[in-house]
Amino acid sequence: MTNHASPPGLTASTLRGTILLLGGIAALGSLATQLLIPALPSIASELNVGVASAQLVVGVFLIGLGGGQLMLGPISDRMDRRLLLVLGLLLYSLGSLAAGFAASLGLLLTARLVQALGSSAGLVTTRVLLNAMVPPEKSVSAQASLMTIVLISPALAPVLGGLMTEWMGWRTIMFVLSGAGLIGALVVLRKIPATQRSEARPARPPLRESYARVLRNGRFRAAATAMGFSSASLYLFLGAAPFLLQRDYQLSPREIGLFMLAIAGMSIVGTRFVGRMQKWVNPLRLGTLLALVAALLLAALSSQGPPHILLMLAPLALTGLTAGMIGPTAITHILGSEPGLEGTATSLAGALQMGASALLAWLLGPFAAQAPLNLALALLPLTCVAALGAVAVDRAGRRREAV
Repeated sequence: MTNHASPPGLTASTLRGTILLLGGIAALGSLATQLLIPALPSIASELNVGVASAQLVVGVFLIGLGGGQLMLGPISDRMDRRLLLVLGLLLYSLGSLAAGFAASLGLLLTARLVQALGSSAGLVTTRVLLNAMVPPEKSVSAQASLMTIVLISPALAPVLGGLMTEWMGWRTIMFVLSGAGLIGALVVLRKIPATQRSEARPARPPLRESYARVLRNGRFRAAATAMGFSSASLYLFLGAAPFLLQRDYQLSPREIGLFMLAIAGMSIVGTRFVGRMQKWVNPLRLGTLLALVAALLLAALSSQGPPHILLMLAPLALTGLTAGMIGPTAITHILGSEPGLEGTATSLAGALQMGASALLAWLLGPFAAQAPLNLALALLPLTCVAALGAVAVDRAGRRREAV
């Protein structure tokens, strides 16, 4: 069983500081995407590629993020997590630097894979470290606090990314991210002791058996489905919205960034309420249901052509709100599904999440970017599957209790 007691000497203020640090590190992965969202049309123009090829800048990163988590999760159950985190941050810095100098789409995508692999170390280790610091009944609130920190910086990132693209070009974004990764590695070495790895852990089963055990767990499968398809909905929107906003509403990169800021702000609102909300309602079920409602609302508003931009903002803001509700709740179910294999579970869920997001965004992205109605139609099946996964989580939990 995982020890959920706080480490000796960990005060409330120290825990808050640790959450702030872990959240800042975990946010680097999101920043690598969010800063570039307003720049996608500029990247397509400079590298002379089409919409689908430009969207690969996001999709390839998600593939690398998923594959990296799949590889590093079991490793995090077996080695010093500080060392793993530092190595990941250095790799992230190197990949970001290479992306800044990329002269072709192929080189840019290769650099993005390296960047994503480094970022995946942060995603795996931060979630597991925090989960070990708090008792189970406070896990949702703690993960929500972590997600709030993760979302605050990316909430501003589209605005900053738009400004940087207009003033200095999209390559500047990559150089800034490279510096952030290097600084993050230095802070981890200073603030997180190497003894972080010394949790009392039982012997771990072989890698194949670990993954098989997690995959056989119904609670894990249901929660991973809800999280994966909700994430796919969000990234599909992120990849399509800049092209819709530029073509149908003639927005500049800076204005696109401001529009995306409103969506990210609603995600933060969702994370701040989810911990209190769980006392009265099931936040995973409610979040996935509201995401489905948002897709239906967008379809209704877009049925006669692109709606007024303020009307389009309403369902998309609701989509942002649900992302803040679904994420921390789903990850709590995933971390609690197989005690002793938290790293393996969160990495496998992360790999499935990023893989589904990348594949579905690649398949549906060009269609969704054609019109707001197309975006709504692409979102509908994804939100339906996420809602079904949320329902299955509770059923799996009841079956396990009965056994």
